[in-house]
Amino acid sequence: MNIVKIMLLVAMYCIVTVTGYAQDGKIQLLWENGVDAVTYELEIATTPIKSKKSASNEQLIYRTTGLSTAGVELPLSLLENKNLKKIYYRARPLDLDKNPVGEFSAPVPLSKGVINPQKPTPTVFLKKNHLAPLYPVYGWIPVLEATRYEVEIMSRAPENPNGVQASRYRIRSYMVEGGFDCYDTHPYVEPGTYYWRVRALDGDNEPIGTYSDAISFTVKTGNYKWAVFGDSITHGGGAISNPPSDERFEYVSYLPFPVKNLGKSGDTAEMLVERFDTEVLPFKPKYLFVLGGSNSIRGGVSGESVIESLQTIKEKCEDNQITPIFLTLPPINPERIQRVFGQPTAENWQVELEKVNNFIRNQPNAIETYSLLVDQNGILPVEYAEDGLHPDISGKKIMAGSINAFLKNHRLK
Repeated sequence: MNIVKIMLLVAMYCIVTVTGYAQDGKIQLLWENGVDAVTYELEIATTPIKSKKSASNEQLIYRTTGLSTAGVELPLSLLENKNLKKIYYRARPLDLDKNPVGEFSAPVPLSKGVINPQKPTPTVFLKKNHLAPLYPVYGWIPVLEATRYEVEIMSRAPENPNGVQASRYRIRSYMVEGGFDCYDTHPYVEPGTYYWRVRALDGDNEPIGTYSDAISFTVKTGNYKWAVFGDSITHGGGAISNPPSDERFEYVSYLPFPVKNLGKSGDTAEMLVERFDTEVLPFKPKYLFVLGGSNSIRGGVSGESVIESLQTIKEKCEDNQITPIFLTLPPINPERIQRVFGQPTAENWQVELEKVNNFIRNQPNAIETYSLLVDQNGILPVEYAEDGLHPDISGKKIMAGSINAFLKNHRLK
């Protein structure tokens, strides 16, 4: 047997037909994102309840308070074979303690839901004039009975839209165990238009339905006027369940001009220095807002060490004709951080943070955030940050307001 025939036989043997099985007997319900919602309470009732009170036991068919996204897939068996036009659902946002932080949405007939959706529903779409972040985060509504998800990033629109096999244009992929979001670990410093999509897998690693619709984002390098650089406070996210892909939790969303977000969740001050050359310089910002050091301070790093890193960033900016604008570090709430993340905070964090903020306040361009977010006990109040670390929507608006006031009152070179 010649080598060509052997290669053909091997190729035929290695071909695996992958098909996603249809998942019947379920319904997908969606509602609007709540402000600072940690979870949602969902009610399904026999009448269109419009009061602020919960449904009575006589009216109630189903209730849950453990939903982290503004949507859910449920088995139709929960609805007791009732007419979907005659039963209604509504949802309201809850805080960490499952107390309401907003009113119920208007009741909607279940007939408006999607019966047997065959692909995941993405929840991440860049709004007009909102620049793609350096580190994208992808999100979707959880799929019923899915145990993991595969996220695929492509260099072109997939040749097999809503298929079940990988695209020929795949450049990387991530496997996510459960959940509803995926943090891309690749910094997009290469210009181009990229696409992402997600598919659900069951416990046997079999696809449930098909890939989602492909969502695009475009990366451009060079000559940005404004950029922000920092850790997760800059990257975005808040109220525990809302990832950076939710633009409401990015303080740049509240600035009146387009800003390139170069933030990366988890960064320390030292990490910011390490990635400056490769992840800031390709975008050649004229002005760079810098907010970093919170993770260092709460982890026990000295204020002097953080100041050294910030000084290095300042020098790198000046060497590359970038004007650095430093933001003071916001306060944190150690008790809340321990409860949400299970992470301790260095006992001397307040002393070390104050050293850093005093350094920042003495810079030519400094913006105050600390004094606008701190309470009488010197910590970050829950009303501004459910998790004790990342300011929520109200906190991000305060930060943006301080930036806008600074720019109004200072003429930058």
